[in-house]
Amino acid sequence: MQRVITTAFFFIACAIGAAAIAQEDVRKLATEPRRTGAIDGERSLARLDFFFGDIRAWLLQDGNWHIEGNIQHRGIFCGQYELGIQFGIGSPGCSNVVWMGSPAYVTMRTHCNNAIRPHSGGDVDYAAAEAFDRINCAQRLIRCSGNCR
Repeated sequence: MQRVITTAFFFIACAIGAAAIAQEDVRKLATEPRRTGAIDGERSLARLDFFFGDIRAWLLQDGNWHIEGNIQHRGIFCGQYELGIQFGIGSPGCSNVVWMGSPAYVTMRTHCNNAIRPHSGGDVDYAAAEAFDRINCAQRLIRCSGNCR
C-alpha cells in the first residue's frame, strides 16, 4: 500500500510540474526617465536614466542602452526568466505610449528554489537614437516560462 501511495504522489508531483512548465507570462512596468545632459561639453552624450525598483536602465543619445537588476523567483519548481526593455513616446506618466519596435531581451537565466539572480545586458537601438529627444518612457519586461510566480 505504501508503494502505491508513493507512486501516486510521484505522478501527481510530475503532473503539477508539467502544468507549471506550460505557463508563460510577461510582467511589464513602465516609467519616465530622468534626463542627464552632457556633463563635459560635446564630448559626453546626453543620457536617459530609468528606474524600475530593483532594475535600472539607461539610454544614451547615440542609441547605446543597458539594463540590469535582480529578478526574484518564487517557488521550488524552476522558471526560465528573460529581462528586456522597450522605449516609447507617449503622454506624461507613460500613458498612451507608442512603443518603438519589439522588446529587446538581453538575458535568459533559469531560477529555482526562490532564487534571486542578477540579470544584465545591453545593445544599440538606432531608432531610439533618432527619436532620443522625444522618448519619454521605457518599459521593463520580465518574461518567464515554466513555473512563473
